[in-house]
Amino acid sequence: MRTESLPEVVYRPAVREDFLEMSTLIRSAFDGLLKERGFWDLSPFASSRLPPLSPSGPFPWFELGLQEDSDGFWAAEVGDVMAGFALSWVRGSLWYLAHLFVRPDQQGRDIGRNLMDRAMRHGKDSEIRNRALSTLAYNPVSISLYSRYGIYPREPLYWMEGPTENVKAINGASKLAVHRAENFQTVRKTLTEIDTGCIGYPREKNHEFLFSLPAYKCYIYSHNDMPAGYAYVAQNGRVGPAATVSQDSFTSVIESALRLAAREEKASSVSLNATGSNEELMKLAFRLGMKIRDNFLLMSSKPFSNISRYLLYPTGAML
Repeated sequence: MRTESLPEVVYRPAVREDFLEMSTLIRSAFDGLLKERGFWDLSPFASSRLPPLSPSGPFPWFELGLQEDSDGFWAAEVGDVMAGFALSWVRGSLWYLAHLFVRPDQQGRDIGRNLMDRAMRHGKDSEIRNRALSTLAYNPVSISLYSRYGIYPREPLYWMEGPTENVKAINGASKLAVHRAENFQTVRKTLTEIDTGCIGYPREKNHEFLFSLPAYKCYIYSHNDMPAGYAYVAQNGRVGPAATVSQDSFTSVIESALRLAAREEKASSVSLNATGSNEELMKLAFRLGMKIRDNFLLMSSKPFSNISRYLLYPTGAML
């Protein structure tokens, strides 16, 4: 008996016309896993809790990927349907996998592995010293795939959310001075120095991207006129990324950033992506009545030495 062969999978560089289909694929893949693992009613990333996608965009994150990291931006097609895609970026000697998604009905065809192979070649001309990514903690298939490439689980990440009223009640006294940075170029050197000292890698393109988004504000912290850290606050109450020069100032910076987030007019709650090993951060979150709404996992080929004074970007697409 003759069996019908499966249609061929075609791999090609991503193009701008893919962006809407990629965004739709991300949401459908998340929704399927959230429902399967029992997080549909909890996770803020369920499509029912996100604004509707507009066919005309904008898709600024994908635009940045196409402009700066096209070598790591790949699509997989079966016929005229997108079966999956991958996007990686390189900053200095750090390679980071922002996205790798495969349609559920196309899984089991090695599409994830083939996309990963192509993304891993991104930055081949650079001296890559570390590879990292963030993925859902209850997705063992993806975790196993990345581990086979030498990218191992390092940190549990807890998406935590709480009422703005609790944060507004925090005592505002702090030894740190804070001001909003309006222009990226004026704080570029400061941000790079803080990042390099904290996580070991500069991320200037990522900062420049965040400055371009009207929904985000960057705050710079200092002590005795010396930089102490930075934190980004979004209009919807999300905090991160954030980093500090020393462990002593980390809790003060996060407390301040949460207060600033709580004051945003569009913030019905405050939220952040907490590293589970950071005892100070976890204590602060629970003291403020925040609850775990979703679970992620930070994976890397090498540990990040000062992750205890770093707060990741809320969605995990950026370190």
